[in-house]
Amino acid sequence: MTDTTISANHPCWVELSSPDVESARTFYGELFGWDFTEPGPMGFGVKAMRQGAVIAGISPQPDDAPAGQPAFWSLYFRVDELTTFLSRVDEAGGQAMMAIPEFDGCAGVALVADPAGTAFGVLEYDDDRGLTAVDVAGAACWFELHTKDFAVQDFYRSVFDWDLSTTSDTADFRYATFALPGTGAPRGGILDTSGVGIPAHWETYIQVDDVDAVAGRVRELGGDWLAAPHDSTRGRVGRFIDSQNAAFTVIQLH
Repeated sequence: MTDTTISANHPCWVELSSPDVESARTFYGELFGWDFTEPGPMGFGVKAMRQGAVIAGISPQPDDAPAGQPAFWSLYFRVDELTTFLSRVDEAGGQAMMAIPEFDGCAGVALVADPAGTAFGVLEYDDDRGLTAVDVAGAACWFELHTKDFAVQDFYRSVFDWDLSTTSDTADFRYATFALPGTGAPRGGILDTSGVGIPAHWETYIQVDDVDAVAGRVRELGGDWLAAPHDSTRGRVGRFIDSQNAAFTVIQLH
């Protein structure tokens, strides 16, 4: 889907924080066929494009970032009014780690932590700075929280008004999906990772036509595999790191 308008409480932006933006452009441009234009939605870095649609952003890490810090991906959700949203976060047991209510005249941004300490971003804006392509090859299609506290879904229900549906609740596999009320269309999930060594984080899945072909290109471009391509309930999945050690996941949908 392209030229889409993203409503409030939906994922609206994915951003790679990179120690070397040019190297990141080369890696993802070669891997996914992305083109790039400047600047990104917060006035710095670059926007990743595919066939004229906005896919993601790549920004330089701040000058005071720890030496050797790897690149990493962040996820942002759109909100109607930033100050009101941050009040809801506080009431639900989360924390605003950073907030700029107005940084360019028509947008506000905040970095928030849920009660389990997992960070995500939120954006308030009244222009077209969000993603304009989702659910197509080379673009984000699924958004998943990996958490050590499965009960944290109550926080997300409270602050985003999501409909949450538990699809599995066994000792081996706990999973819930989230959707906006009345849509009936899940946009992502919440996975209990308390039994594995994966740090808590928000993960964005990038849709591809051929996971195995992408896996081969990852190593050719200087990246590596975290999880070899394998079949899942949603499709064939692979998890990799790029040439600057940022983890990302791709999926070939059924």
